[in-house]
Amino acid sequence: MNPIDQRGARSGRSVQRVFLVSLPAIVEPGDDYLADGHSFHLGLAYLGAVLREHGRTVGVLDSFAESVHQRRPVVDDGWEEYGLTDEQIVERIADFQPDLIGLTIPFSCQHYMGQRLGRLIKQRLPGVLLVAGGNHVTAATQVMDAEVFDWLVMGEGELTFPALIDALEQGQSPEGMLGIVRPGEITLGKPGYIEDLDALPLPALDLLPLDKIWNGGRRWIIMVATRGCNNACNFCSIHIVMGRRIRRRSIQNVLDEIDLRVKRDRIQDIYFEDDNMTGDPAWAKELFRQIAARRYGLRLYARNGIRADTVDRELLQLMKKAGFQDFMIAPESGSQQTLDHIIGKHMRLEDCTRAVQLAHEVNLDINLFFVIGFPGETWEDIEQTVAYAHKLRKMGAKGVWLSLASPYPGTRLFRQCMEQGLMPEEFDYRRCRTVDYQIHNPLYTAEELKAYRAKVMAELAPHTSKLDNLRNALRYLVSDPGYFITKLRYKLNL
Repeated sequence: MNPIDQRGARSGRSVQRVFLVSLPAIVEPGDDYLADGHSFHLGLAYLGAVLREHGRTVGVLDSFAESVHQRRPVVDDGWEEYGLTDEQIVERIADFQPDLIGLTIPFSCQHYMGQRLGRLIKQRLPGVLLVAGGNHVTAATQVMDAEVFDWLVMGEGELTFPALIDALEQGQSPEGMLGIVRPGEITLGKPGYIEDLDALPLPALDLLPLDKIWNGGRRWIIMVATRGCNNACNFCSIHIVMGRRIRRRSIQNVLDEIDLRVKRDRIQDIYFEDDNMTGDPAWAKELFRQIAARRYGLRLYARNGIRADTVDRELLQLMKKAGFQDFMIAPESGSQQTLDHIIGKHMRLEDCTRAVQLAHEVNLDINLFFVIGFPGETWEDIEQTVAYAHKLRKMGAKGVWLSLASPYPGTRLFRQCMEQGLMPEEFDYRRCRTVDYQIHNPLYTAEELKAYRAKVMAELAPHTSKLDNLRNALRYLVSDPGYFITKLRYKLNL
């Protein structure tokens, strides 16, 4: 039997039952992950809806949301995981009796966990096809274990995943199909992208453990109104998964989904996950205008921020009327030189300053994202960024998040570090995080930069009184006692 036959492309095999699995969270002791820990796998809900349209029986397991308070150390290496154990996950998979398992690995810090779980799945269910997808898989196909995964799907799974299943059922080899590759291969081509987003079914949120996600608190969901990002920041890989051209759902399609969620699910909050929601300001303004006219009474958030150079007074006024209480922009640096020639984000700092001023004038809170530690960035450049953050904070910016440059797979920064010999000998995927630093920079050590970041974050943190802290603690005690107890144990290091 040739390798292709071994991977399932024979005279056709039934793939009627598909089980989609997400991974637990991984943190280092001392990380305050539970401060905002949550899970909402919109991608799996979209994929589940598409597979249902293709006549499949679908199950979803959100391994973190199912047991968010279950904490355990990773053997011998000082890390901790939150969520279901490997054994619990494999048992849930076996109970479903799937013909095919889809494992999503969205974050590079979950790489080792995904490989480990994949091996256990193969040991327990050796005859079941195991497919991996997600941002990390798309960006790092060559490091995925060929002994564990049968196939990898790149890019937008709603396009590639059903095509893979159809090929397997028809006895065709998926080899060479758009966005489908073997583990361990270096992929030269790019995955395809869905042109008509309105053609997708609305995500099957009933597959997600909403009661556990909400846990008696506010009823919230994640939505995307656009896909793709036409920026070229050196530290970001989203263009590999979603493409550089921005595709937008029709405004009516977005409103139809909001109508459904309000009426059927009684949601209270919507977190838009778009990477470039205001890339077309006229489209964004009309969307916000229509949402405001319907008087949903929702709280809206744009978690990935909006472009500062798209901000004007009308946009912010419409956002406020629609339900936004705050928004975020990402100056990234306080040095125009760094922005232009290192990061490659074509934006002017004066646009960021103006956005902060306008936010103050229309009474919308604004939060800021910055990144420091790029190769070629000096201490003077970094101090310029911090000085600019302090300036915007004094102008009224509410919160500042300072990230350390992290060479995520699939980014220009990753390639630059590899080519210039700036990577550690043993690259640790778990440290692909905004609070870690793995670049061998001759100008400063990782310890120096991490200590500097901690000092700056403390300086820029919003002031909270003891009364505010007490109110937050009581809110969690009433709405989520399990969360409160876990946080208390975490703070006391029990």
